[in-house]
Amino acid sequence: MANISITLRCNRDCPYCFARPGRDGTLSREMDMDRATFLAALAFLRRSRLDQARILGGEPTLHPDFDWFVGEALEQGFRLLVFSNGLMPEAALRRLADAPADRVAVLLNVHSPPGPVPVLRRLGRRIVLGFNIHTPAPDLDFLVPLIVEYDLSRCVRLGLAHPSAGGANVHLRPKRYALVGERIAGFASSAAAEGVSIEFDCGFVPCMFPAGFLESLAGGPPTIGTRCGVIPDILPDGSAVPCYPLAAFSKIALSEDVDAASIREILCERTQGIRTVGIFRDCAQCALRAAKECAGGCLAAARERLRDAPFLFEAAVHPNRR
Repeated sequence: MANISITLRCNRDCPYCFARPGRDGTLSREMDMDRATFLAALAFLRRSRLDQARILGGEPTLHPDFDWFVGEALEQGFRLLVFSNGLMPEAALRRLADAPADRVAVLLNVHSPPGPVPVLRRLGRRIVLGFNIHTPAPDLDFLVPLIVEYDLSRCVRLGLAHPSAGGANVHLRPKRYALVGERIAGFASSAAAEGVSIEFDCGFVPCMFPAGFLESLAGGPPTIGTRCGVIPDILPDGSAVPCYPLAAFSKIALSEDVDAASIREILCERTQGIRTVGIFRDCAQCALRAAKECAGGCLAAARERLRDAPFLFEAAVHPNRR
């Protein structure tokens, strides 16, 4: 997959947002993507044999060309996934409501009830609710009632608040993951009773959940431990970065001779030094990691561990050497 960030502008100021630090122009030379860059991004998706255009921001519906972007992506045959906080202009809401329901979906991030009621009513099953976890005791209980009341897609996508470059945003530290895992396990049980499934965004690790929980999920245990890696995200100025939390770490220009696979290869090589660390000390001896069933958690969180804690490396001394 690949994400197209069409704007850095947003009408919220969430303390956990890892894109916030980039609004000062340090991550992208442009605040808003122009039409030529968007067309280049769609061409990149086509070269990469990706059939879904994932549009995000900031708040993407604030972009003055949002209607044109949606129309162009659909005209070129892409399915569309829009990431939104729900505070969208009427014109954008109307455009999404009028689009084919089988080709357009909205991942609507909510953080408290009652949510953006007009959007919930008009988009209905086009909506998948998303929730970003930034505290060890998140309130998830309002999500399922919203799904039932407004007949939304029977799915909740959970994400973790990862550290931005420099860690200035509010984010969930790995030492709190186990508390979150317990909370999710309880929520999953009540959600399943209403026919609501759970999807996990990147950064979750198997060891944060109670024993047996992942195996109990419908469809078997998800491969959550392997989901942290280079996406990439395409910024408004056309540069490609591993992801927003690592946007200041490495960039590649979006040219006509690259596709998603080649960009991932380059960016994976550049982030390999972080990948070897893992988010916990125990990652070094983890059987799941040795079996490649877990990658060691979020790269941005691993980078924070490198920055915040000194590392002691011990070298074995040959017994015959003095």
